[in-house]
Amino acid sequence: MIGVVGLGRMGTPITEALRRDLPVGVFDADLDRRGAVPGARWFPTLPALAEAVDVLITVLPGPRELSACMADALPALSPGSLWIDLTSGDPVVTRDLAERSRRLDIDVVSAPMGGSVGEVKAGGLVFFVSGQDSAVAKAIPILRRLSRRDGIRRTGARAEDGQIVKLLANGLWFANAVAAAEAMLIGQSLGIPSSELHALLRDSAGGSRFLDDHLDKLLEGDYFATFGIDRVVEELDTIAAMSASAGVATPMLDASAALHHQALDRFGPVLGELLTVRLLEASAGQQLRRDPAQRGDPHQ
Repeated sequence: MIGVVGLGRMGTPITEALRRDLPVGVFDADLDRRGAVPGARWFPTLPALAEAVDVLITVLPGPRELSACMADALPALSPGSLWIDLTSGDPVVTRDLAERSRRLDIDVVSAPMGGSVGEVKAGGLVFFVSGQDSAVAKAIPILRRLSRRDGIRRTGARAEDGQIVKLLANGLWFANAVAAAEAMLIGQSLGIPSSELHALLRDSAGGSRFLDDHLDKLLEGDYFATFGIDRVVEELDTIAAMSASAGVATPMLDASAALHHQALDRFGPVLGELLTVRLLEASAGQQLRRDPAQRGDPHQ
């Protein structure tokens, strides 16, 4: 049996996808989520779940929750079992938990994921996978059920390697989103229609994944209320700790982090991955929105 801990926004559809082909047991600290996945076996406690499974998958909000979870789960897992962590966390926390797991003869694979609920349902997640080869070999058939064909990205043999790469990828996305929004606000203020400007920038030397896949949603007023601005700041603070440990100056990433901290101070710990863009809009006195003609709205 596979065990899944965390039946939140991503954990529930992941469990549903696994449940189609495999026996799955589940636990969540929020007892109201009992029954969230019909057919999955609910366990009353985390140790009870850990004792019953050969593979434990954690899908948690962040490193604090992961540390608390594994304090209970690791002692209950059997030697030779496999722990796959899909949480976007902290490399230091992952490294320490992996060392504890090694002493207990538990295999560890870190596979922080990229993607949305829709991509879970379509089997289109991306995983930044790290761990010993023997452990990764056992994890890949499970991850394949959730990922697209090229979605398994091997990052290294250390458990923390996947976390390092995923955090850096996220840090670049946050910074790209801010820079793209600034450019769009400048062009829109100077009279270039937003849709036209978007198309021109997307196909320019300054193109990015944000411009390709995500700006359209922002132009419809979507600030990505699937991830909290507090979690964005948490990840950026972890990147800052990584840069300090590496002895590498990061003025660009630091500037992005400062803006995201301002957004958190302004709006509070609420859902909205792009609330920093909303902060920029407030400063500019305008919103980034698709032109009325492009929206098909004759009244604006």
